[in-house]
Amino acid sequence: MFADQVRIYVAGGFGGDGSTSFRHEAHVPRGGPDGGDGGRGGDVVLMVDAGMTTLGDLRHHPHHRAKPGGRGAGRKAHGRNAAEVLLLVPPGTVVRTSTDGDEAPDPTTETLIGELLAPGERLVVAHGGRGGRGNVHFVSSTHQAPRHAQKGEPGETRWVELELKLIADIGLVGAPNAGKSTLLAALTAATPEVGDYPFTTTHPNLGVIELDDERRVVIADLPGLIEGANEGRGLGHAFLRHAERTRVLVAVVDGAASDPVGEWRTVAKELGEHDPALLQRPMPMVVTKQDLPDVHARWPVVRSALRAGGAQPIAVSAHARTGLRELRGALQHALNEAARRSADEPASDMVRLHRFDPLDAGWQVVAESDGLRVRGRRIETTASRTDFGNEESRDRFQRTLERLGIDAELRRLGAQDGTTVRIGSVELEWGDEG
Repeated sequence: MFADQVRIYVAGGFGGDGSTSFRHEAHVPRGGPDGGDGGRGGDVVLMVDAGMTTLGDLRHHPHHRAKPGGRGAGRKAHGRNAAEVLLLVPPGTVVRTSTDGDEAPDPTTETLIGELLAPGERLVVAHGGRGGRGNVHFVSSTHQAPRHAQKGEPGETRWVELELKLIADIGLVGAPNAGKSTLLAALTAATPEVGDYPFTTTHPNLGVIELDDERRVVIADLPGLIEGANEGRGLGHAFLRHAERTRVLVAVVDGAASDPVGEWRTVAKELGEHDPALLQRPMPMVVTKQDLPDVHARWPVVRSALRAGGAQPIAVSAHARTGLRELRGALQHALNEAARRSADEPASDMVRLHRFDPLDAGWQVVAESDGLRVRGRRIETTASRTDFGNEESRDRFQRTLERLGIDAELRRLGAQDGTTVRIGSVELEWGDEG
């Protein structure tokens, strides 16, 4: 089954805990701390595989978790960094954040993470957590034997939406049953399903067409468009995203339709409403099924009507294999024109946008029905890396709250003995010893 849109859950591995260790060697009476750092958790990475054409494998396996990093050890031994989880995707995959897997996708809350186009291109979708620092890092002139080490940082977790927009040089567009699949089979070695009923093509089919001895290009037969396709009717709404990637579109007009010209105008209207730029691309036009006597008889009338709209239609019959040589020439000319237009476009500098969380360095305290919550990426990360079972670690965290002013704000909002305070995934019970 062709899959061009899937949602998966990805989780980076936890960082390994730092070590609390001291040298214990003969003749070294005051060896001091030597606890090593924890290893980094594994990343979840998407990578383009040129041989893939569908996201179907990910649809069947939607959950992906990387392994945690190794714990630090004595003698300043660093924990092992965890291996990444590598997921292969086809060229043309667009990646966005998504809602929870049990909820329907909400386009208004999705954020573009990136897109993968070239073979071998990689994108990290969930970073592994950093390893905790061992106690060797916390030595000071007043604290020579720290028994404090950091816990590993949690890895990133999120649902992501993967959408495949096929990358083809040429796309065949037209109404259902216009003869696109039959034309693809006549031009290439592809074997798409062909039937005498609408919507025979339920997913894009790809083939390779040889225009000359040195030039081979990818051509896609895409599901047919009906009126309202841009609003989700029929199968065309799934096709429209793939049309965006093509350099050249071929207008396929059903010569056997009761009104071939009107049917094409409907298709063109849907293309323009999805993206007006699609209609500005080089677009050779063919009128199919010329082997049928009725179609051949009214060809002059249909040709004149289409020419009046600015097109230069070509009469073709995939079964009789007539008109295909002329079509190949038109395709080569259209591809050359697309390349010329691309070269004439002014070059623009690539701009990488960074979205900053306003709470990355700052923080805020908000009241909840059953306690208080501290928000802010920096303090949440610090809490996740604190070993609250260790007295030194607890004291160090308390000093951080006081230094940042969070302690005073918690008191101002009514924190007292027994109040629940949540910081990220950590839940604490406030205890006022003052």
